[in-house]
Amino acid sequence: MTRDDRPYAVLFRDGDVIVVNKSPGLLSQPDRGNDPDLLTLLSHKIGHPVFPIHRLDRGVGGLIAVAVNQRAAGVLSSLVADRNDAFIKEYLAVVHGRFDAPSGELCDHLLREEKRRITRVVPAKTPGAKPARLAYRVLRETDLDGRGFSLVAVRLFTGRTHQIRAQFSSAGHPVAGDGRYGAHDRFPPIALYSAYLSFPHPATGERLVFSAAPTLPPFDSFSIPLAGEKGFFDD
Repeated sequence: MTRDDRPYAVLFRDGDVIVVNKSPGLLSQPDRGNDPDLLTLLSHKIGHPVFPIHRLDRGVGGLIAVAVNQRAAGVLSSLVADRNDAFIKEYLAVVHGRFDAPSGELCDHLLREEKRRITRVVPAKTPGAKPARLAYRVLRETDLDGRGFSLVAVRLFTGRTHQIRAQFSSAGHPVAGDGRYGAHDRFPPIALYSAYLSFPHPATGERLVFSAAPTLPPFDSFSIPLAGEKGFFDD
């Protein structure tokens, strides 16, 4: 488990891949500024460059995999791009409101506006729009500050920038703490956490499985379950 006073904790490391639990606030990779980022910190730690496979938004904590060499990067990046359930990413999120159904899917088209650094749900025929699909399962419900909130598990089938944040906001359930996408509450940082990661080892093919649970508010208002061997959607 990542301690709140450390930017990341290494959960697994060998000659091909590193899996860490990233704290909210740490960049996944360098941006235009000079703030610390995970790739640079890991590169300094092991003495040579490492390679991104996927990323988490700066405000999002949890599990992330990084390749140690270019061959592993190519294998794992292909798995992510294929979207064939070989590389599985699941999240926990606290969102505003309660749901009519205990589980479901959100299928939309998203348009990224780079100048505004925001992603919007738009009609399917909008130029530049890309399809986005996720599944969700409601795990817990509670009242906070007199309003209803839900703890949901989320599995991504596509990997669009700000996908979870944009789709849930459009559905009327913005992620707690996410003022950019319509949440008006007292819960910084964004209540979104990478809680389950599963993929075949790029050299051996052995399936690696990792799970973790968030502890920061508002997650601490719920009894947080750990994902099973096959994630939160194993039935």
